[in-house]
Amino acid sequence: MLDIIVCTIGWFSIGCQTWAVKYHFNVEKVPPGAKLITVMVITSALLLTYLSVQKPQPMPAAWAGTAVMLAGLVLFWRTIKESSKANLLAVFDEDLPHGLLKTGPYRYVRHPFYTAYMLHWCGWALAAWHVWSVVPAVAMVTTYWVAARDEEQKFSRTEMSKEYRNYRANTGQFFPRLMR
Repeated sequence: MLDIIVCTIGWFSIGCQTWAVKYHFNVEKVPPGAKLITVMVITSALLLTYLSVQKPQPMPAAWAGTAVMLAGLVLFWRTIKESSKANLLAVFDEDLPHGLLKTGPYRYVRHPFYTAYMLHWCGWALAAWHVWSVVPAVAMVTTYWVAARDEEQKFSRTEMSKEYRNYRANTGQFFPRLMR
């Protein structure tokens, strides 16, 4: 039964992310990199679904993975709320950013959406508890790291470059800085 809960949360989270691309982010034309992520998401979700239901997982791993996935969902919706009026660009959009959020989850991490997505994939991989579940988690975390690096480079080419440099010095990329 827990494997059904894990998969339901996993696919629900993907549905939330899909909703965000369509209704939250400023997307005129889906960038090629975003299309690649879509293929990766579907492939990863299918693999993790299969791994989750193919054999029983240890209960502690399944519950811990579920908790991590739920934490990702909470962070995702908190970030949606905070950025609802910011007109954020889609992942791998070629345009330069036009604003800098530093409130809500952005007070603690520069890329709370990516952190939420990473929590989702790592949590699902943990809950699936299979050696192959590491593959989609690593692939997705690497992809979001590359996307974040790309966005940070774009900030350096805007009028906000100095402000972003200061923000970057005081705020963690994906996880809060313990010491500032």
